[in-house]
Amino acid sequence: MLQQAIKKVLLLFIIMLLIILPVTSVPSLHAEASKPVHILLLYDSLAKGTSKAGNVEALQRMLATFSVKVTLQSFDTYQKGELDQYSQVIGVHNVPDIAVSNRAFLNDIEEYTGSYLHIGTNAPAIVMNKLRLSLNHINEDTIRLSIDHFSEPSIQADSLSYIVSHSGSSHGLIASRNSDRQSPYGVVGEEMAYVSFFEQGNLSELAIGYVLRDWLGWSEQSSTYVVFKEIYPFSDLIRLEKLADELYEAGIPFIVSVRPVFSNLDYPATKRYLETLKYVQSRNGNVVVNVPVVASTISQLDRDLNKSFELFIDAMAKQGVAPLGIGAEMYWTYDQHYANSGLGLFDTAVLFPNEKLMHKSQVNSSLSFPTSLYSLQLRFLDALEYKETAIADLPMNTAITFDFNDNEQQLVQAVQRLRDSWVTFADLKYGDHTVTTQANTIRSSGGSLYINDQLIDLATAREEVSEEFEYKPKVEKSFERWFNVQNKVFIVIILVTIVAFGGFFIIGHRLYKRKYFK
Repeated sequence: MLQQAIKKVLLLFIIMLLIILPVTSVPSLHAEASKPVHILLLYDSLAKGTSKAGNVEALQRMLATFSVKVTLQSFDTYQKGELDQYSQVIGVHNVPDIAVSNRAFLNDIEEYTGSYLHIGTNAPAIVMNKLRLSLNHINEDTIRLSIDHFSEPSIQADSLSYIVSHSGSSHGLIASRNSDRQSPYGVVGEEMAYVSFFEQGNLSELAIGYVLRDWLGWSEQSSTYVVFKEIYPFSDLIRLEKLADELYEAGIPFIVSVRPVFSNLDYPATKRYLETLKYVQSRNGNVVVNVPVVASTISQLDRDLNKSFELFIDAMAKQGVAPLGIGAEMYWTYDQHYANSGLGLFDTAVLFPNEKLMHKSQVNSSLSFPTSLYSLQLRFLDALEYKETAIADLPMNTAITFDFNDNEQQLVQAVQRLRDSWVTFADLKYGDHTVTTQANTIRSSGGSLYINDQLIDLATAREEVSEEFEYKPKVEKSFERWFNVQNKVFIVIILVTIVAFGGFFIIGHRLYKRKYFK
């Protein structure tokens, strides 16, 4: 009997373990799965003043579209053992004449067991060996670059390495315009990858996306969107509504990146702004909140961005407008202050190129988003040749951006260019996007918008905004009624005096006239 009792207790204990262990292990597995990939991005020079200027920044934005966290660092500041903290590392070499001299990096890279991608010249020996690379270095050449459906016939490339032989999968094709030289644009192996050159402003800016997609093992489908930015409360809202109508009639879904309002949210002008956005939303438009303009005179103010954003988002939600993300220059994601207060409310971002850096607390590691769009202007794609009349997807989520302005002719031309474009544009609300404040949870799924799980009726009529508004509360004044009565009495006395004076003037005129006739 005792043995049977022990067996029953052991059996019960095992059953309890089987029940408890899966439950306790799931959260940790989920947390591990949701943790973004962390990449170390090393560079030898930012190449300012050369054709490669801006390629490191473009690579940072490109990596963000694959939802990775990036730590940016120069080869010179690398310290021993840092490679071991990362499973994937990228090295950008922009200066062909000067090799990396940091002995700590050179020693660590030869022992590195993770995945390494090298861009440019002076590839480490481990990359050359594992990819079985044989390179032919050319200081300057005019090339034709082709990849996927795209090609650009004439690119002036400096410090270019042709790949003579290799192992691994190849991407794209580089062909010299001056000789019979040609080679793959990039090569990806099991552990190492190599890209011959990368510049901003030509097809290599797009081609690097195909290599990164393979190297990162990215399998999610990408989409292309239309974004109109630089929209303010004082913009021509009638023109914005007309633009929405024209895009709707053309069957083109679009996004507006709108500047927020952080005060006077109950003013009629603000309500008209929100009602216009609600109308845009009803015309197959989607709304993202652009970060506020940062000026040097206010960059150090201790404004609570979280609270300010929440107030504006809640005001939008109250009017039936459902923002789905944030629009920002890329440097915002490399600033601890901005990342911790403001950007954390969103899981989707449209990252624009940096125009003017206005950091408050700069860091070298980025904030990553589950969904991020790489912004390009349509003229970039217009300069390319392509094989098909319609292409659905680029290698990464892409935003074709236009600046909204009050020039009707320019906006008409923009719509026409979109009509004639070979790109198939996607509708942002068909993806899963969430914006969360303390009061509201706004999300999209399958083409529908929800505020606190309540489906938004996109056909809801706009509310008319009254011009009557008490901008300042009336202050009760002492003796106001008495003074009003007194003013009226004085007015009556003055009027009677004027009438009497007029009567005397007429009588006097007649008397004088009669005396003159006598």
